[in-house]
Amino acid sequence: MDCREHIEFVQSQLLPWQRIGAGLARPDAEYKMLSRDPDSGACTALMRYPPGWSREGPEYIEADEEFFVLDGSLEMGGEVYEADGYAFLPAGWTRQNMASNSGVVVLAFYSCEPVLVGRAGERDLSRAVPHLKTRQMTWDMTLNDPNLRHLGISRKDLRTDPETGERTFLSLILPQSEPPAGRGPQESHPVIEECYMIAGSLTGPPGTMHPGAYFWRPPAIPHGPYGSRWGAVSLIRFVGGKHENIWSEDQADFSFNQVYDPILPERLKHLRDSSWQGALPF
Repeated sequence: MDCREHIEFVQSQLLPWQRIGAGLARPDAEYKMLSRDPDSGACTALMRYPPGWSREGPEYIEADEEFFVLDGSLEMGGEVYEADGYAFLPAGWTRQNMASNSGVVVLAFYSCEPVLVGRAGERDLSRAVPHLKTRQMTWDMTLNDPNLRHLGISRKDLRTDPETGERTFLSLILPQSEPPAGRGPQESHPVIEECYMIAGSLTGPPGTMHPGAYFWRPPAIPHGPYGSRWGAVSLIRFVGGKHENIWSEDQADFSFNQVYDPILPERLKHLRDSSWQGALPF
């Protein structure tokens, strides 16, 4: 089980960029660490590659790497990942070369410490999702949970692990969506939920998330209800097993005027009162 600290939520604009040193997997790139398991090294980070960055292989990393391009473009092994491009590359996936002519920012997930190995990989790569151009995918509008009907949720499924049931998808919430009568049940899940806000805004008990907002929620944490004035798009992962909604019997209040009231680990508590002026998330 991934044992990261509960973060709900932080605007990533407030986190510092740090440079990756020579000899590591992505030298001269920068990263913002969003969350990390201190035992396994599994982590989620924003990665920023400067214009003209390149790297030659063959090489691989000893971790599953999952990423979504937020801005710019990245070329790898003959594939060009433009903004909104997605991939899941299992541990051992060989990278013959990587480059970004114009610079790129990606949201990246690693299943353990991303240790670099300077040769071609020799692993079972059947779980790979080499490249999805998500803008060309169709939204699935068939969500049927009655407790979420007011949100009008649609999804683009990016990956579901056939063995564990772990899942990654884009979530779209319609504008002008508010719980009926300003109240609703809370939900929880038996597995970890992780979310990065890409566009729009979404309001719940911890406050209003804007683009760049991030949370890592351990299993069985009650949350909601939620609403959105002008819609929201986020990337969501369920980690450690299959996604299931478990609903409370009691109703909780909802307000678009909810003040920022986050759950933050000690290392991030200084951000509770930090001002955020609507800057871009990268």
